[in-house]
Amino acid sequence: MRLAIISDIHGNLEAFQAVRSSIERQDLDGVVCLGDMIGYGPDPEAVIQGVRDLKCATVLGNHEASLLSEKAKNWMNFQARENNIRTARLLSEESMEYCRSLPRSLHIGDAWFVHGYPPDSVFIYLFNQTDRRIKDLFASPEALIYFVGHTHDLRLVWQQEESIMHGPLFQGIISLEKDRKYIVNVGSVGQPRDGDKRAKYIIWDSETWELETLFVAYDSSSTIRKIRELGFPDVYADRLR
Repeated sequence: MRLAIISDIHGNLEAFQAVRSSIERQDLDGVVCLGDMIGYGPDPEAVIQGVRDLKCATVLGNHEASLLSEKAKNWMNFQARENNIRTARLLSEESMEYCRSLPRSLHIGDAWFVHGYPPDSVFIYLFNQTDRRIKDLFASPEALIYFVGHTHDLRLVWQQEESIMHGPLFQGIISLEKDRKYIVNVGSVGQPRDGDKRAKYIIWDSETWELETLFVAYDSSSTIRKIRELGFPDVYADRLR
């Protein structure tokens, strides 16, 4: 099975459209979205409708959760909370209902999909986890490979003998070892925080255990303009420069 895995589009319609065009040129069996379709960016409604049109299997992100719960909203910093409130005003009731329907995790074959950290956290960051906790996860029988988002940073985590190894993911294809477990952080389509504004996504081949990381260029100028026209914080535009 070949799956495209996208995450953290964050209302960036131009980045999503570029990634969608790339996805549609691939030979795939499906697409999984790891949440945070909305937030920060100017086109949350169009992005949600685009994800639905692409027939993505989608999990709940913390920005979708925060639309629906004051408790979830309180996990955010002040700037993100205010943006979440304003984002909600840009969404149709149909899209709000869709966000309410999203599961916290998905299990497909040998793979587990969640926004934050397995098994089903939408808030916990991979980079905050101790090696001990990662070893405990790898000792569980639930999956062989875990795909997460949330940090906006491409990252691969695996166990080598008694050590937990952490490394970046670069553009291109790598072959994983079938006798090891992995956590793959798939980066961000619409709000990367790695100094490279290109949209990022992953293709996973469960037969060959090959992982392909794709960087997709797009013109971010109109996204930046729309963010500023809405009066959203400059930092959300500056990350796309």
